[in-house]
Amino acid sequence: MATILPTLSLSLKDFRLLPGFTDETHHVSKVSLETRLSRRGDGYLSIAVPFLSAAMQAVTGVDMAIAIAHLGGAGVLPASRTIEEQCRQLETIKRYKAGFQTDIVTFSGDKKISEVLGVMKKTGYSIFPVTDTGLFHGKLTGVITDKDFDPRYDGDLRVEDIMRKDVQCGVGIDDLKEANKIMIGYGRGFLPIVSREGTLEAVVFKKDLDKHIRHPHATVDEKKRIRVGAAVSTHPEDAERAEELVARGADFLVIDSSDGHTVYQAETISRLKKRFNVPVIAGNVVTREGFRMCAELGADAVKIGMGIGSGCITQEVKATGRGQATAIMEIAEERDAMAASGRYVPLIADGGISSTADIVIALALGADTVMMGNFFARFTESGGKLIRGGNGKTMKEYWMEGSGKAANHRRYGTSAAVFFEEGIAGHLPHAGSIYTKLPGYIARITSALSTAGAVSIRELHEKAVLERISESAKTDSGVHDMTAAAKLCPE
Repeated sequence: MATILPTLSLSLKDFRLLPGFTDETHHVSKVSLETRLSRRGDGYLSIAVPFLSAAMQAVTGVDMAIAIAHLGGAGVLPASRTIEEQCRQLETIKRYKAGFQTDIVTFSGDKKISEVLGVMKKTGYSIFPVTDTGLFHGKLTGVITDKDFDPRYDGDLRVEDIMRKDVQCGVGIDDLKEANKIMIGYGRGFLPIVSREGTLEAVVFKKDLDKHIRHPHATVDEKKRIRVGAAVSTHPEDAERAEELVARGADFLVIDSSDGHTVYQAETISRLKKRFNVPVIAGNVVTREGFRMCAELGADAVKIGMGIGSGCITQEVKATGRGQATAIMEIAEERDAMAASGRYVPLIADGGISSTADIVIALALGADTVMMGNFFARFTESGGKLIRGGNGKTMKEYWMEGSGKAANHRRYGTSAAVFFEEGIAGHLPHAGSIYTKLPGYIARITSALSTAGAVSIRELHEKAVLERISESAKTDSGVHDMTAAAKLCPE
C-alpha cells in the first residue's frame, strides 16, 4: 500500500527567522552575500549575490542576463529556444562586456568607405581596427572611425587612404588594469593590444572600463566577459545543443527538467560531466533520494523545487510536488551529511519565492542561491513584452515554460497533438528597471543576515534559528488595522 508520511509539507512563508546576538562585527557594512553557485574543478564558481534568473522565455534573454550579471548574479538562457537562437543570445552576452575584446569587425585597407558605412549603420559601432589581412588577428596597420570621413562624399575612397596610421597601442599586455591605465594616459576611448611583432591580439574600450566602475561586483569570467549559464534538456537531441553552447562560451550548463529524479536526468548528468569541464547544475528534485542521485553522479549544484512556481499548476493537475521549505530542509540535511565526507554540493532554491522575506528563509534553511522567474519577470529587462493594461498601468507578459504559450513540449515529453498545460500565461505589474530595484532588495537581505547575527550565507546556514508561524501571527506580521498609503514591496 501507499506510504503516507506523517510530516506536513511546508512553504517558505510558514517560517520566520529569529534575531541573533549582533555586535559591531555584524553591522550591515560587514555582511557579504557572496555565495557558491556550483562546484568548479577543485573549487567553486561564486557570485556576489545569490540570484539566478530563471531559464524561461519570459524571464531571461540578452538584456536580463547582462543586467543581473552587472548586479552580481547570473542568468540562465532557456532551452525552449532553438539552438541557433540560444547560441546567438549567448554570443551577444559574451561580447557585451569583454574587457579584452577579441571578436570585433575588422577591415583591410583596400575596403571602400561605403562598406564601412554599411557596417556602422548595421552594428552601431563607430571605430574599427584595420589590419593587413582584414582579419582580427592580422598585423595592425591603422584605425578607421566615423570622424575620419564625410559619409556624403567619401563612399568611394579606400580605408587606407584616410585611416589613422599613428595608432597608440598597448604591446604584449594581458592585464586589464594596465591596459586601462595606458588608455586613460593616452586620453583615448580605444586601445588596440598588439604583440611585439605588431599582430592585433585584442582591443580595450573605455566604455567597458566605465561599466566596470559602475558595477564593481559584476559576475565576469577570467577575460572580464559576463558569465552566463545555458539550459539543456534531458532529450538526446540536446547533446548537440550542449556542444554548441560550450563552444560559444557558456560558463555553466543547467539541466532543465521539471522532474530531476529520473534515469534520463542520470544519463544526462553522466554524459555532460564526461564530455565537458564546465559546471553542470542538475534538477529539479524535492527529495533526499533525488539529490543523492544527482550529487553522486557528479552534479556541481542541484536545483530544488516542483510545482510551486507562481503560475505552475503541476500540483493541481498531477498532484506531484512538495512544499519548498520542506524540500530544502530535507535536501540540505542530506547535502550536509555528504559534505562531512568532503564534497559540498551547493543548492539552488527554484520556485515558491515571491518576496525578499522568502529569499531570506530559503537561504536560512540551507539554499546557497535562489532561482526566480516571477520575481524578475516584472522588470523592464525581462523577456516578456511591456504592455498597457485596461487600468492604464503598464504590465509585463509572463508565462510558464509548461504553458501552451511556451510550447515547450520537449520538456514534458509530450507533443503538440498530446499536450496538457502544467503552467499558465498571464501578466504582472511592471516594476521598472532591475538596475534601480535590485540594490534595494539586496539591502533587505543584507539587513536580515545582520539581524540574525551572520555576516555571510555560510554563517547563516550555521547560526539561523527559525520558527514556524501561525496564521494569526502571519496576519500580525503584515500590514493590519490600517490602510497602507502605498505598497512598499512590488513583489
